[in-house]
Amino acid sequence: MSAPPSPPISYNVSGLTVEQYFGYSPSLALAYTAAALFLAAAVIITLQVFISRNPNARYSWLLVFTALAECGGYIALIWMIYATGTTSLYSGYVAMQCLIVLSPNILQAAVYRTVGQIARVGNVSEKGGCLSAKFISIFFILIDVCCLIVQAVGISIWASEKSSGDPDVDRVKLGSYITVVGLGLQLISFASFLVLARYIQKHEHNTFKKHWQHGMLYAGVYLSIIFVSIRNVFRFIEFLQGAIVYPEPSSIAENQVLFYCLETLPVLLAFLALIIFSPTYLLPKTKPLEAYMDSSPFANAADADLEAADNKSSGDSMMKAGDVVVDDDRLRTVELN
Repeated sequence: MSAPPSPPISYNVSGLTVEQYFGYSPSLALAYTAAALFLAAAVIITLQVFISRNPNARYSWLLVFTALAECGGYIALIWMIYATGTTSLYSGYVAMQCLIVLSPNILQAAVYRTVGQIARVGNVSEKGGCLSAKFISIFFILIDVCCLIVQAVGISIWASEKSSGDPDVDRVKLGSYITVVGLGLQLISFASFLVLARYIQKHEHNTFKKHWQHGMLYAGVYLSIIFVSIRNVFRFIEFLQGAIVYPEPSSIAENQVLFYCLETLPVLLAFLALIIFSPTYLLPKTKPLEAYMDSSPFANAADADLEAADNKSSGDSMMKAGDVVVDDDRLRTVELN
């Protein structure tokens, strides 16, 4: 026997205030701060791209686009705060939700591309299969796009029903569950990518790993994965709880502190990691790899010291009895017996 249909909920969409949309009074100061920080991230990454002119890091434009999309989401929130009570806020609400919920998928695509480039310049990609740079980039980005489409469909159903003024509770729940599926697939994809990234990092034929740039790039990759995963888990739980308790209010979705601590802050920290450990200056610009690293202004001083020690050791081993050497410390000549 099927459960009885949920009771209808009716309201005037055009008359909803910003407090009714979110369940709390959004902070204008926090919205301005978030928008400014994401805009700053976009500007910094743009400068890094232009200054480095690294052909292997052109995909960093994905990060610029993501930062601008995030900024646009918070600008939409600012508009809602100013416009509340004067006009319908629905368009601003949909724009904010789409930009803030969906744009981190593009940031993940940039992380996938970074590991693909590491595999290529380190000659791991030549082994083919799942280690191919093309496979890493295309396969995981396609999964990312699929997750993005699933989330977009779920959010569209959820938002269109809630904007109707007479939403079907079951369809609102359906939209939330579809979004949860998209977020869940994204978490699984990220976990499998992390395993592959670690394997490439430790691969015995990875000629790039002996250079310090390799470790710095992976620091940016791992930190961004951690921060984006925190955000994805938060969104997963938020939409899951919302689907379960609707039409009752969600204690997670209607909590401004949780939103800024588990949505805004982790994404900002992911950008910070990719700015500090930027592929624009850490990835080699040309191949062969050794030629670039030898001329790099970031050349590893430890490698130079090791080479000098090897040369000294080779020179000492070539000395024979009867050779004369100068002891610089004591300023005297010693004959080897």
